[in-house]
Amino acid sequence: MAEEEKERVEEEAPAAPAEAAGAEPGAEAAPEREGEDLAARLAATEEKAADYLAQLTRLKADFVNYRRRVERDRAELTAYANARLLKELLPVLDNLERALAAPAASAEALCRGVEQVVKQFQAVLAKEGVTPLDPGLGEPFNPEQQEALLREEGEPEVVVAELQRGYRYHDRVLRPTLVKVGPRPPQVESAAQERCSDEEKAEATDMGNGEVDEEHV
Repeated sequence: MAEEEKERVEEEAPAAPAEAAGAEPGAEAAPEREGEDLAARLAATEEKAADYLAQLTRLKADFVNYRRRVERDRAELTAYANARLLKELLPVLDNLERALAAPAASAEALCRGVEQVVKQFQAVLAKEGVTPLDPGLGEPFNPEQQEALLREEGEPEVVVAELQRGYRYHDRVLRPTLVKVGPRPPQVESAAQERCSDEEKAEATDMGNGEVDEEHV
């Protein structure tokens, strides 16, 4: 009986290493699957990164092309921005050339022709929003619209002469008026007083009309 049990133990003893050996393939399979998953995720990440890089490259190329178009359009706009104005000025040049090509005329006829050309040129400027500045004779010097080219000492200091006309482009000063500044001349003083007197008379007339209307009501 004891011998049979001993033989049975000896037969069963080597089975343990065999079972252990049989368990090793399953244990090695788990890390292998994890490695495959990591490789798959890495490949997917690399694919996304490549896709993002391609999109970024396309966006960069589109931006470069857009900037080139904007610069080209800006250059064309700068080059041809004054085309319409120049076309408006061509008739003025035509009239000047006709005046030069015409047979000898009297000084009076020549003056009339030049006057017409000046009016035509002024009309073009007015159409474009360019209007002359008020010289402000007899009024205090205005540095925002005027430039004193000549100055005489004296009080009160006012604009006594317009040396070159100034112009306004819409609401901005295109060119200041060149003026002479000095003491108020007697004729300017008299004209200013007359202007003030006329304004006072007009105000008094308006007030009188208003009172009459109120009484009538």
